[in-house]
Amino acid sequence: MQTLLKYAFTFLFSLTLSAAFLYANNLADDLKEGRDFITLNKPLNVPKNTIVELFNVGCPYCASINKILPNLFSLLPNEVVFMPYHIITSAPFSTQASEVLAVSLSLDKAQNLSPKSSNSHFKRVLDSYFDANFQQRKRFNNAESFIAHGLSVLNISKEVFDSTLKEPYTQMLLKEWKDSARYANIQGVPSFIINGKYLILAQGLKSEEDFIYKVDYLLERD
Repeated sequence: MQTLLKYAFTFLFSLTLSAAFLYANNLADDLKEGRDFITLNKPLNVPKNTIVELFNVGCPYCASINKILPNLFSLLPNEVVFMPYHIITSAPFSTQASEVLAVSLSLDKAQNLSPKSSNSHFKRVLDSYFDANFQQRKRFNNAESFIAHGLSVLNISKEVFDSTLKEPYTQMLLKEWKDSARYANIQGVPSFIINGKYLILAQGLKSEEDFIYKVDYLLERD
């Protein structure tokens, strides 16, 4: 818990982004495997130039980091792919959150929208759940009300939700997320895996610039 708190804290109280890569140049010789990142024994089956985030909508540290991800994306090449993996935890309505988020990504795929985009279904519904959980302190009465909140943000009916949930792409996402839960056991959520095999260690992060540099460095490592 202290590690995750430190992780979120360093993101929220970092230096300005304009100095990110200038600062990063001084870190190149200091980046060490085992301290700053680890190489997974069983990599994720994802393409190169991919950032995978393991997260959960009931995680306050995930909510904090979500706010700075647009800054990260703005500094990386457009071809870098962001793949959000919602991990089911003991947080309330975790399973339902996975379903709503997977459906949102299916809707985005149909409209050729990236989850990095502020206009994406994924980003809008994720932000809404984070806001409901940690700003409004909203308490959902049951799974139905939790799902209904998401459908309202997505502006779709329950019938569209149910049919999209059954689509092969949506089911593939849910399976990938479930199969990837073991990686969250390494240090919890949020966690970032670069190119499917380099997991950035939270305890080694010093600042937002440090995080941005490590993502960029590991994207180019292969």
